[in-house]
Amino acid sequence: MIITIPLYVMLFIYLAFLVVFVSFSILNFYHVVVTGSFTLSSFMMSFFIFSLTVLTLYFTYQLLAEVNWQQTLLEFSTDFFKATPQY
Repeated sequence: MIITIPLYVMLFIYLAFLVVFVSFSILNFYHVVVTGSFTLSSFMMSFFIFSLTVLTLYFTYQLLAEVNWQQTLLEFSTDFFKATPQY
């Protein structure tokens, strides 16, 4: 029996990372709004981080758009778990 792990598992891991990143970004924006720290430096830093995020997501999409996600990432053969008779 062969156990295969498809490549789209990595896509789910990436999606989980994006969910965590977006939740931290929302908390950061909430913190800026609640504390009332609307300064030029906080705006520039938030704009810089937002711009880098958008550029990263765009280039990631460009790289991953043509990937065949049905390919296998790993294949494990379970034959080595079977005991061979010793004569």
